[in-house]
Amino acid sequence: METRQLKLFCAVAEEGSMSGAARKLHIAQPQISRQIAQLEQELGVQLFRRGNKGILLTEAGESLCLQAQQLLSSIDQTALYVRSLGSGIRGNVRIGSLYSTVPYAMPYIKAYHEAYPQVELYIRLGSPQELISDLNKGELSAVFLRSSSHDSVGLHERVLGEDELKLIVTPQSDPMPGVDPIPIEKLENIPMCLLRSDDLWAYHEALIKECQRCGFSPRIVCQCFDTPMAIQLVQAGFGVSFLPASIVETHPHSEISAKAVKGLSVRSCAVLVWNENVYQPSSVERFTSFEPRPGQGRIG
Repeated sequence: METRQLKLFCAVAEEGSMSGAARKLHIAQPQISRQIAQLEQELGVQLFRRGNKGILLTEAGESLCLQAQQLLSSIDQTALYVRSLGSGIRGNVRIGSLYSTVPYAMPYIKAYHEAYPQVELYIRLGSPQELISDLNKGELSAVFLRSSSHDSVGLHERVLGEDELKLIVTPQSDPMPGVDPIPIEKLENIPMCLLRSDDLWAYHEALIKECQRCGFSPRIVCQCFDTPMAIQLVQAGFGVSFLPASIVETHPHSEISAKAVKGLSVRSCAVLVWNENVYQPSSVERFTSFEPRPGQGRIG
């Protein structure tokens, strides 16, 4: 089993066809077919099966794909590490972040850039599932998440800060202007825009249970698939939401604000997560262990 075979195999898996992989890699399709056949013969398993819309990975193929992506990423990172020796901290760090962890990610990333300006940074937002998947495949170096959002073996997390979950309101939707915290009974019949019922952190559960304990069910007018949409709905006047309070910092010139619910204390930790099973260059090692000085990296 050679590195070249694994690269071809991963390309076919990503494209869903031999022809797509051939176009992507600019090589002849028969060459890819031969290499995949040799790989299957060597391993003694079938890696692909025919589907309605192309070829699909078998169970063995899925396992090999994940391992191959990690291995290929480790090889690339090892090369970057060797090149960086003797020339200071260089290389790159590929970073992912949730929308709700941006208030923690931006100061951290800015402080790191100030300390290591020669390191190239690649940054993108994504859903928890997307970020964790790309982290496991080695496509991301580290991601900013919320605690308890993953259970993958080999992932290591470092707590960066803690938020209290609060009502996110506008002056128009505020149940009690000038009052903070808001008594739970004042939320009866207040329209709410909450994250979907299968949300990874179950933000809504504690609020719903507290409302029910007080004798009423919250009036949920909309369930969202992500935090940005919840914020947009709040700003559009659909209702209030229930999210980590730091999310307000991502909208400094808007009318949204955060208010606590009296007697309800729910907290969420922002964490930096990386995969210990993937070999990392010094630029990434410095990133995951970085300790910004007080005031360093401050935005604004």
